[in-house]
Amino acid sequence: MEVRFRDIKKEDINQVVDFFKELHHEKAEVSFSEVEKKEEIEQWIDEPRMCLYVAEEDGKILGVFRGKRGKEGRNHSCFLTAAVSKKCRGQKIGQRLTNYSLDRLKEEGVKIARAYVYSNNPSSVSTLLKCGFTSSGCVHMHHFDEKTNGYVDDLIFHKILK
Repeated sequence: MEVRFRDIKKEDINQVVDFFKELHHEKAEVSFSEVEKKEEIEQWIDEPRMCLYVAEEDGKILGVFRGKRGKEGRNHSCFLTAAVSKKCRGQKIGQRLTNYSLDRLKEEGVKIARAYVYSNNPSSVSTLLKCGFTSSGCVHMHHFDEKTNGYVDDLIFHKILK
């Protein structure tokens, strides 16, 4: 079967919650891992500023992408969050989902996409760079990582959607 990319649907909510729970159990450092209730995802779907897309294969959710648009004078921009199932990483699904989602955001009138990625996440950094993002700076020593006994920077990326 082939991986497809599409808008999220309400029928996906239970599967997406399970996917986010998997991220939490693996201690993935992505905001999705903090989502515990389907009501939160329902609110995202109902929120016009949220742009939500999934990668799926044979009806199984492999990845989730969220673009959150700014309010009023900031609705030209979108802040991104994305994650791919651990068993699917290394297959370019994150890159393909991101490119699909950026195309959709552009169709929605978004002019610039931004993402923050922890410096200890080289896979996400690589994905963003391969998708044409530019490094915009960092929040130095953003948080302390007890696993490595050191500080992690929050790297800032952006892409102008032409």
